[in-house]
Amino acid sequence: MNRTITARIAGIVGASALALGGAVMAAPAAQADGAVCAHYLAQAPNSRSTTDGNLACKLGDAGVPVVSPALCKTMLTNVSQVRGSVTDTACQQAKS
Repeated sequence: MNRTITARIAGIVGASALALGGAVMAAPAAQADGAVCAHYLAQAPNSRSTTDGNLACKLGDAGVPVVSPALCKTMLTNVSQVRGSVTDTACQQAKS
């Protein structure tokens, strides 16, 4: 937990790219439901819209079973420091 935010983001993004094998970049519909997730994060109590939160929503919407929701939750919880209940709802909206 002593790592800087930049190091944590780099680790998450690197692991994401490796795990998804480029599927995040190739997902054509990644913006539609990811936008709903990002909007929810911006409106949730004690939350705000952030670049890493928006990336987490796009990862959650990438369409890779099991991996996408897990990456969304991990990134929102560990990088963006979003509460569990808000994270669960946002990632649920990203994959719907």
